[in-house]
Amino acid sequence: MLSVKTHIATHQLAWIITDCFGEAEINRIATQCGLLHNDQRMTKRSKDWIAYDLAICFFDGPSAENIVSRHLAKKAEQAARRVQFMNLKEIQVFLTSTEQLQEEGEFGEILWALLVDSREDVQKHGHRLLADHEQSHPPATFCPPEERSYARSSDTTKAMDKSESDRVDLSTSPPPHDEAPISDSTAAGAASSTSEYLQIIPIPETDLAPRQETNLSDELKQNQRQIDKLYSALSELKNGYTILQSENDRLKEKITGLIEENRGLQEREGLYKNNELRIDQLNRENRNLKRTMAKFADQLCEFHELQAEKEKIIVELKAVEEMAHHSQQVLQQMQSNFYSQFSYLQGINEEYKTSTIRARQKITDLTGPRSISGTNHMLSEQPRVGVFVDVQNMFYAAKDRYAGRLDYIKLLDLIVGPRNLVAAYAYVVQIPEINQAGFLSLLEHNGYTIKSKDLRMRGDGSAKGDWDVGIAIDIVSMLDALDVVILASGDGDFCALAELIQQHGKRIEIAAFEHNTSMDLQRIADQFFPIGDEMLI
Repeated sequence: MLSVKTHIATHQLAWIITDCFGEAEINRIATQCGLLHNDQRMTKRSKDWIAYDLAICFFDGPSAENIVSRHLAKKAEQAARRVQFMNLKEIQVFLTSTEQLQEEGEFGEILWALLVDSREDVQKHGHRLLADHEQSHPPATFCPPEERSYARSSDTTKAMDKSESDRVDLSTSPPPHDEAPISDSTAAGAASSTSEYLQIIPIPETDLAPRQETNLSDELKQNQRQIDKLYSALSELKNGYTILQSENDRLKEKITGLIEENRGLQEREGLYKNNELRIDQLNRENRNLKRTMAKFADQLCEFHELQAEKEKIIVELKAVEEMAHHSQQVLQQMQSNFYSQFSYLQGINEEYKTSTIRARQKITDLTGPRSISGTNHMLSEQPRVGVFVDVQNMFYAAKDRYAGRLDYIKLLDLIVGPRNLVAAYAYVVQIPEINQAGFLSLLEHNGYTIKSKDLRMRGDGSAKGDWDVGIAIDIVSMLDALDVVILASGDGDFCALAELIQQHGKRIEIAAFEHNTSMDLQRIADQFFPIGDEMLI
């Protein structure tokens, strides 16, 4: 508590005691310190007087200091726990409204917790708050101790009498080195008070009996002997004073040396503090480096694992490349076989067409003009059909479920039947890595009109390629020339288009894989052609 005693005044400590404790608690602390106030002379400000006496005792002796400090620490225990987890900025924010803390009776406790805190900046902030409070709330005026009537306990009185007798007995011996020297003014005051005490009071002349005169003469002689003893003690005190004065001079020189030594120690303490701060900083940097090294070690382990995985992937990639090369060779062989087979089929198709033309010519020659007109009339009575095939949708539906490919020629024959085919469109999305020229040529030779677009790449790496809007536009634009619209797609986005076709009085039929067709689209369609594995190549 040395720092508190050094930077706080008596009346300030008295205010803190008054704010922290009630009157009963202050009386109990005063009793422990040996202060018993006269209850008959206590007024309404007796609490402030007792607190002021406790503050005086706090600065006068270590016993009262320990008692008062212990009670204040116990009273401010909760506030100290709250303050020790805050830094200076948080404390400043917490104490922005001191008036509220005063109303709640917590300001004195928090102020004492700040004053005894181990951090120097927190202590300084506590002293600033105390000074600001003293300016805004001037301290109460306390009566001097000599104008107040209080009595000590019997034990305390005995202790005081003993201390007085000890001072008389030890007057002839020099004081110990650790005691403070007696100042010149104190010794002179003691000598003057003693000389005043030794003045002889004259006895008034009265008519006394001889016996009384004898008694008075004896008392006078006894007093004279006491006076002689006191004069002898005074002489010894003067000698002791001279010795103490020389000892005081010697102690002053020693104090001067100690002050210089203290300055050197303070400078060394400053260096030690700087070194401690530097050591703390180095320790923090060392811990950070250890954490960084641990992270690097983990990353190194991950790197080795990734390196091993990379080697495995390289081996697997080589195997995949070999398989891809082999597959490419097989694909090229299959493509060559396909083209040769296609050429062969194309020749057969040409022969079939020629044979068909010849057969029709023979039929015309045999039946005559009447039969031909009847045939044309029969065809004109059939509904006009338009077929629209979403190749992308049908391709992935066949691949995912059956791992095969759809026979689009057989599909066209099945869904059109004997009806009048007006147009058949196949909507294709071109992928740069896949050559679809042979497939598209086959569709064109079997009655399909090809509409294609390239696959578009987005900025995020994803791709987009669909014909939903294009198919819808083509169907709507051809509605007047059609009686039946056949849509080969299971995409539920076409539900609104199907309803629009029906609103125009046209028939909508859906041909798709059942597992890949929207239930709403099946419900809206006038007829649904489920495609199975019998339609696959």
